[in-house]
Order: sequence, then C-alpha cells, then structure tokens
Amino acid sequence: MQRRDGRHTKPDAGRGKEKWGDDRRRSWRELGQNFLKDRRIARRIVAESGVGRDNLVVDLGAGGGMLTRQLARVAGRVVAVEYDPYWALRLRERFSDDGNVLVVHEDTLKAEFPEEPFTIVANIPFCATTSILHRLLDDPTTPPESVYLVVQKQVALKHARKKPTTLKTLHWSPWYRFSASMELPADAFHPKPQVAACLMVAAKRGPPLVQPCHRHLFLGLVRQAFEGHGNSVGRVLRPTFTRTQLRRLAKDNRFSLDLPPSMLTVRQWASLFDFMVRLVPQGRWPHAKRRTRREIRG
Repeated sequence: MQRRDGRHTKPDAGRGKEKWGDDRRRSWRELGQNFLKDRRIARRIVAESGVGRDNLVVDLGAGGGMLTRQLARVAGRVVAVEYDPYWALRLRERFSDDGNVLVVHEDTLKAEFPEEPFTIVANIPFCATTSILHRLLDDPTTPPESVYLVVQKQVALKHARKKPTTLKTLHWSPWYRFSASMELPADAFHPKPQVAACLMVAAKRGPPLVQPCHRHLFLGLVRQAFEGHGNSVGRVLRPTFTRTQLRRLAKDNRFSLDLPPSMLTVRQWASLFDFMVRLVPQGRWPHAKRRTRREIRG
C-alpha cells in the first residue's frame, strides 16, 4: 500500500482478524479454551460444513461468537451454547438484532439439544473433547446428523484411520463416518495451542454397520477382545466363538487369527458381531455393559 508521501506501508497483518481486547481474555484459562480469532478461518470452517438456510446449527462453547457470526450469515437458525456467564452476556448483546440466533447460557454437557435434525459446528476446549463426543454421539438414534469440531489433530487422525482401532474409536465408528478435514494454523487462535489443530468431521452412516439398538452388546464384544487375556484375535474371542467359527470368520473377512484386536477394521468387527447375533447361542455372548459415570466423563 502506498502512502500520500510516496512511501509504502506494510500490509495490515491483522486484517480479517478480530482484535483481542482485555474483555476477551477473561476466563479462557480456567475453561481451557483456545478462542478462534481469524475470520477467514471461521468462514472456511463454516463453508466446509456446507450448512445453508434449511439447516439448524448448534455452536458449542461459542465464546466471543467468531463462528456464530459466520454461521448466522448462512444458516437458517443458530443456537450458541456458552457456559461462561461473561461470554453468554456478550453473545446476547452482539446478536440481539439477529433473529436467527439463540444464545443459551448452559454447560455443553448438560444443555438440551433440539429434537429435530441439526448440525454441530464448534471450536471446543481440547481437554473436553472425549466428554463432548460421548454427549453428542453415544446415542445414534438421536441428532445430530453431522458434527464438525475443531480438535487436536492427533485426535482427528485417530478417529479417521481404518486401523489400528481402539476401544474409543470403536465406540462410535459403526454409526458415524469420521474424517480429518482442514488443518488449522496455531496463529488462528488465542492463546495459541501447543498442539496442532484440525477440523474433525463425524457424519452419521446410512445405513449403520451395527443396529443402534445393539450398540451396548457390540461394545461388550469389542471390550472383551481388547481387555481379555491374550494378544491375538483367536485367543481373546475364544469365550464367544468356537475354533471352527473363528477360522470361518477369519477366512470370510480376510484377517489372521494371530493379529491383535486393534488390527481389525470397524467393518470386520461389525461382521463378527453380526455372525455372533445370528449364529452364536446367547449364553456365550459377552456382557452388554452400559457405561459408568466415570466412563462418561472420559
């Protein structure tokens, strides 16, 4: 840019970014939040979600409203959930003239979500990722239909890979298809995160690999495998399947019985489960344990 005196000025490095004043520093440390401050990145996240005028969107941990503002411009309705009363008040002030934005002062883990289909688009505290995923995805018979969360890059990659699997990834992958989308630069946040960030997508499968009514029984099977005695599929699944059944399953699903349980894909686990439900006597089924309060908290 050229000034009137003929000299050139440096381009504004903060252009397109919201200034970080003293009023925006409050409480982020206590809540472990890395606030999104770059409008361009916020617009990219919203564009990636593909939401439009026919969509209801929920923004969790809305903070100063960077994502909320961009969502309000394209979505039919936006619900901004914020736990901190300071930020909730400012959200109400900033969106008082927006008829399509509803601000809810509530804890994300306790807030009541809409019963109608909706999409989640949110930048959540990294430390709360597991608890929030449990809150959103544990019951695949209810909305949301799709989830777009800013999380640690390693978390997004872990859920998106086919194998190795873990108990945590198998908790949701039969009902949701995970992918790791755009990587986000550290300077798009305040304070800058010490780990790489990424947009993780969880879209509901249609049809699911396992019927939702069987989710606790499915988790019982994979829990038996990951927590049982032995380090191979052929040994840890022996309480449920006979040796003949295991050999047949391994051949039909193209895996070795010597592999550790983590090296089976979610589709292979779903096939094992389907075989169990159809052909294995219920007396040999693993216990369909429901999650404890401690497991819910992650």
